[in-house]
Amino acid sequence: MNTIISPSRDDHGLALGDTGDLAYNPAAVYLASLPSPHSRRTMRACLATMAHLLTGQADADPLRVPWFRLTYAHTAALRARLIERLAPATVNKYLAALRGVLVECRRLGLMGADAAASAADLKAVKGSGLPRGRMLSVGEQAALMRACADGTAMGARDAALLAVLLGCGLRRAEAVALTVGDVAEGSVRVQVGKGRKARRVPMPAGTRLAVAAWLATRGEVATDAPLFTSYDRRPNQHGDRISDQAVLHILLRRAGMVGVSTVSPHDFRRTYISQLLDADTDIATAKQLAGHASVETTARYDRRGEQARQRAAEKIHVPYFPSEIREG
Repeated sequence: MNTIISPSRDDHGLALGDTGDLAYNPAAVYLASLPSPHSRRTMRACLATMAHLLTGQADADPLRVPWFRLTYAHTAALRARLIERLAPATVNKYLAALRGVLVECRRLGLMGADAAASAADLKAVKGSGLPRGRMLSVGEQAALMRACADGTAMGARDAALLAVLLGCGLRRAEAVALTVGDVAEGSVRVQVGKGRKARRVPMPAGTRLAVAAWLATRGEVATDAPLFTSYDRRPNQHGDRISDQAVLHILLRRAGMVGVSTVSPHDFRRTYISQLLDADTDIATAKQLAGHASVETTARYDRRGEQARQRAAEKIHVPYFPSEIREG
């Protein structure tokens, strides 16, 4: 496989990573700036793939790639390679990670402003494929909640977690960051959402009941205690705050119990937004509840399908008056 750059030493010293000082490593600094562990894992995986394409090394470590040596010729070639392999939206996510590292190269004094700007001057890839994810049916939602109704404390926790995801549309990183005090007064307070934006989301009745049942199971706890904690199957033994990866494992376990397939935590968010729109909630309000930066992003979460479009079309009144057929 042809490489785009060589990871060897350059004229200015050792390749990044050789000093072992992560404080001056642009990839490490960029990853540390991201708001959640999930974001850091995702973008590190993007950087690892690009490191492989840049160096030709299957196990290339993104923390040891000399990103500061990249020129526009390198990044344009990398963009072309990504387009050959990935969907447009995925390529744009990779390019966002690349730009983030190049910004840190400039901030750390590893690249001049003009050199960094030139290397990052990459157009977004246009085009779209089929939308990812899906909307859960009412039957699937009910089945998942019934799977948690096993009379155990773990079941109460899982029911509350799924009810918050489904009834409030939270990202899984937002859900695991909640404290007990964040679910007071019939709403969920998201203190640090994506982009570090706080918001308050009303809880529907089912979510309020599920959360109350979980808190009753836990007993008296401080308001700053994590809302969702690990549980080791021993009575009244709660562990630490669950991770966003644990949310995925919990969902897959409950889905497997009732035969719900091809479901992800983000499908709960897609379902929440789709149901808001199906209930004739205006898209600006849906945007605020979802914590999106733009209504365009909210619109991309709509998974209601052809039936919803047909129902919308039937609401349009067309004043058609057929002519009378006169008998001769």
